[in-house]
Amino acid sequence: MQKKILGVFFTLLFVGVIGILYSFFNYTNDTIVQTKQYPSPMQKENKTQNIRSSWISGLAKSSKNKYEYPVNELFMQINLHKYIPPKVKSYKLVISNIDRYSVFCVIQTLSDLNLPFVLSKDKNVPNIYINSSKDDMLKKVTKKLKEYDINSKIVEEWL
Repeated sequence: MQKKILGVFFTLLFVGVIGILYSFFNYTNDTIVQTKQYPSPMQKENKTQNIRSSWISGLAKSSKNKYEYPVNELFMQINLHKYIPPKVKSYKLVISNIDRYSVFCVIQTLSDLNLPFVLSKDKNVPNIYINSSKDDMLKKVTKKLKEYDINSKIVEEWL
């Protein structure tokens, strides 16, 4: 049984190889090669354009100085004053040598006096802004901080 299968296999292989070789040797080139004939420079007609009638010379002779852009110009003016809130007068508490203890004391003092404040940090230096317009309250803050040996002053700023 194995000999019959092997025999059939080799027969099919032999027939396939012979078919490939037959088609390879009987191959005809069906492609058509077209060559283009280029005329020699002597056969070409020498066509030169008259410089006087060219569009470049016409453009050079024009005395038009008006410049026109290839787009439409549109001018708009938007009044943003009603959208931008006005600046608010605020007071900044400036402390000469500030550390964690002094920041803690300032926060406690402002909280005890019920003053609205904002604490922000800029390059490892805390900034304390107080939102109050009463001078006596602001003076009270500096007096209270003197009790803790914290030298401070109030500076007016617009935010």
